[in-house]
Amino acid sequence: MMHLRQPLVIPASRPLRVIVHARFSTDEQRQTSLDDQIAVCRQFLDQSLPKGWSSTQVEIRDIREPEISGEIADRPGINEVWTAIESKRVDLIVAEESSRLYRHPTKAGELFEAAVDAGVRIICLSDYIDTADEDWPDRLHFAQSHHSRANFYTRRRISRAHDGLWARGAAVGNTVIGYKRRPSVPATETEPAKGPFYDEIDPEKAPIIREVFERIANGEPAWAVADWLTSIDFPKAKWARRNEWVDYNVNAIIRRPIYRGEERFREKVSKRQLRTGKSKIEWNDPDKVQTRKSEHLRMVPDWLWYKANEVVDGRRVFKESYRGELHPLHGTSRDRHKLLSKVFVCGICGGPMHSHGRHNGSYRCANASRGKCWNRLYCDRDRTHLAIVKAVVDAVLSLEGMQDAILARARELHESGGKHEAELRRLEVRERKLRSQIEHLGHAVEHSGGEITSLVKRLADRERDLAVVLSKRDDLVANSRKDAPLPSGPELLAHLEKVKAGLLADEKRAAVMLRQMLAGSIRFMPYRRLCSTRVVPRAEFEIRLSAALPGKAADIGDADGGNGGGDAAGLGLRRSLCVDLFEQPLLVRHAVKAFHMREEGITYVEIGKALGISKFRVEGCIRLGKMIVEQGEVEPYKRLTEKPADAPRLNRRRARDQRNPRRRAS
Repeated sequence: MMHLRQPLVIPASRPLRVIVHARFSTDEQRQTSLDDQIAVCRQFLDQSLPKGWSSTQVEIRDIREPEISGEIADRPGINEVWTAIESKRVDLIVAEESSRLYRHPTKAGELFEAAVDAGVRIICLSDYIDTADEDWPDRLHFAQSHHSRANFYTRRRISRAHDGLWARGAAVGNTVIGYKRRPSVPATETEPAKGPFYDEIDPEKAPIIREVFERIANGEPAWAVADWLTSIDFPKAKWARRNEWVDYNVNAIIRRPIYRGEERFREKVSKRQLRTGKSKIEWNDPDKVQTRKSEHLRMVPDWLWYKANEVVDGRRVFKESYRGELHPLHGTSRDRHKLLSKVFVCGICGGPMHSHGRHNGSYRCANASRGKCWNRLYCDRDRTHLAIVKAVVDAVLSLEGMQDAILARARELHESGGKHEAELRRLEVRERKLRSQIEHLGHAVEHSGGEITSLVKRLADRERDLAVVLSKRDDLVANSRKDAPLPSGPELLAHLEKVKAGLLADEKRAAVMLRQMLAGSIRFMPYRRLCSTRVVPRAEFEIRLSAALPGKAADIGDADGGNGGGDAAGLGLRRSLCVDLFEQPLLVRHAVKAFHMREEGITYVEIGKALGISKFRVEGCIRLGKMIVEQGEVEPYKRLTEKPADAPRLNRRRARDQRNPRRRAS
């Protein structure tokens, strides 16, 4: 126990105000360490205070800081000590050692100097520091140097321990999504599980990870995959700040080589900031990154991993990699993705349709506002969403009457091998071609007497392509051998009902399912009514209903031209839809039907009662219906591809200038 050269003195007019400070660094240390530190400090006070002192003469306040490093300058506990010193509400500060206050020489010196200037005495027992002594600066300097070196050697020991775990194949670092930790010593009734711990695949999450790679490899946007993961409540890492998935979370999964059986260690390192004491994560030098093969952790084949990463690379605006503040998009906000984000485009210029207004908003062509597109139409946002979803739901429900034909076609493809056989033949041809190229390049390298750098690079590229082809072939053979059962009729109907419920559910889930079925973009097209200047908006798009089928039945779309061809089986699983984004007036809605009823000799009054309109509107319906039939049309609207000169909605600026010549002149 430390013996004081200058005794403690209790003021005559007020109590002696004492702060006892205790801290420990990590949750791996003993939780009772704080109690032990406070007990030692209080025992010291009992022995050092004048004999016969009472609790009314001394006020002791404990400040505890569990699980926080002393290198960090800004901490709640130490900030409380600073406040007490600056406000002069403390006379004495007692700690087990100076590193409990700060393990930061600069900050420790500032704290001690501020305390001495304010007339506050600091005593650190194990370091034999007492600011009442004249040599306290030297003692503090030596003690802080010792603690700093101790931290340096501690970091070296931790690094050495991690190297040992890495060499034994044990888990190092945080658990990656899709894996779980297995202890080498299982837990008992009295003892928790002990390490070293080993990673293994989580069978419940592995299929989801595989599907993420497949979706990205097939060209689905990362933000759409993120919406899908959020809609199925796929858990993120335990340290994630938000539960919703975003695009960069998905891209981070695609970039991880562990999913193809290769682990990397020390890709990032922690660098301590000298001023604040906090650690900053930085990318490590590539030559210092360690790798190891871990085939037992493989979730996706090489071909799928490389293909998904190539898709992500192709989407990069800036091909050179810039990180942190050097990145051109650093600090910019991202738009929230809604039901039709990125898929709703103008059918005239191809520009995006932007949503204007927060509540009762509308969609408008982004290029029209800049004068680059003549399509000045707009459509109500809520009506547009409802109309498009309703059209897709009706198309999905139409499959209920085709269940026998769908299951028969799926069974036929399943028995014949379907797309697997054609893909296997294509891969075999590709394999023979690559082996021939590798053989010729190897022969050229062996007999080259000059510069061979380019030849070696081409040889390495061909060998990598061959490894991808072999991996894809093996994976295709393994999948083709799986005896996956085909869905039954009731299962097919139940799945279609789930698809319907998902489309009519919340917007995020509907957006994911809609993009799975879309074959391209949704085009916003202007239509003009016959013999009228009125122009109205419609949405044109194509859907693949095979994406709404369960399991093996979904392969029908790929086998029957689902990737761009026709419908070879005649099932009509690829359909073109045209949806009204406006409300048709009664005159237009009943025109053709009223004309045919009049041709059959039905009176105006009877036609009005049958169609639910007045007899005065019947005459207009018949007149418009006659015009439609005589012109050989099937509906009263005609698609526009060029800007008409007499359409007010498309020439609003011109019509306004004609009404106000003074405005035009200005």
